[in-house]
Amino acid sequence: MSMSNREDFATAARPTRSRKSVLTFALKSIVSLGLIAWILQTQVQNVNEIWLAMSAADPWLLTAAFALHILGYLICSKRWQILLRAQGFAVSVLELVRAYSIGIFFNAFLPGVMSGDFVRALDVSDRVPSYTQSLMILFVERLTGLIALLVLALLALPLIGWDMIDRLGILWILLAVTAGVIAIALTFLSRSFRNLVTRVSTLGPLRRLQGIISKITETSAVFSDRMRPVYGCILISVMFQAIVVLHFYLIAQALNFEVPMIFYFALIPVSLFIMMVPISINGIGVREQAFIVLFGTFGVPASSAISLAWIALAFTIVQAIGGGVVFALRRKSKPL
Repeated sequence: MSMSNREDFATAARPTRSRKSVLTFALKSIVSLGLIAWILQTQVQNVNEIWLAMSAADPWLLTAAFALHILGYLICSKRWQILLRAQGFAVSVLELVRAYSIGIFFNAFLPGVMSGDFVRALDVSDRVPSYTQSLMILFVERLTGLIALLVLALLALPLIGWDMIDRLGILWILLAVTAGVIAIALTFLSRSFRNLVTRVSTLGPLRRLQGIISKITETSAVFSDRMRPVYGCILISVMFQAIVVLHFYLIAQALNFEVPMIFYFALIPVSLFIMMVPISINGIGVREQAFIVLFGTFGVPASSAISLAWIALAFTIVQAIGGGVVFALRRKSKPL
């Protein structure tokens, strides 16, 4: 890894190590713990019901759900490879799977919603010399995932019926997210955006950022001229997000939920969008309340909804621990 990449990473990681980030992490932890305490106090009559539901879950369905979780990340690694190739960088899927697993570890245990992306970008820095460009590729990868999640949710709406949509109160959430994602995508890929940030980079103190801004505009221009890989990644993302929905469906089936499968294609995307609001650690607390409200519409008890949330979280933590092991072994052969 070149010295410039190390310096770029140090500059990018500095805010994470700052007092502000530590304070933000502490506040989010308080919010998560507060939400969990409030939920258990006000919405669950007997906490033991949660453990009973989890212990009675079908182990074979849980195993299948976990396998889908792993398959999803393999698909994401292929999606990342396609976007890297579109920018002229060749990286094997195996290397990207390793970087993905390390990213899961940092996402789970470090403050900041993009901690894992910072490390993923660093882990492939021997193949993508520009750290800024690597992060922009990951930004587009994330964007394709959001678009695919919206596509699944919007396609599911007519199938679940407008009366149920009204009862769930999810339409306005999906419309707001749709407007936001479209605005971000069109802005990033537009020539006007590139011209604007290029002009801004010539102003006073922003001149120091001209190198970073030039990489942002360069990445934007390449994707704007080569939209076919982006469209392909959106299709791959639809497959991935469908797997995510099925992952939650299998956990719910293991817990004996009586909710038709089609409803999960609306409920899970809405839940994931709500969890993206950066007020808690890893969506803890927010995830549980979202499941209680949405699945409660179908008569699912709060204890069962929490069981669904906690089993899904446990799967993520198991994968994160595996990523930590990969990271520890990675450092011995090639220090980050």
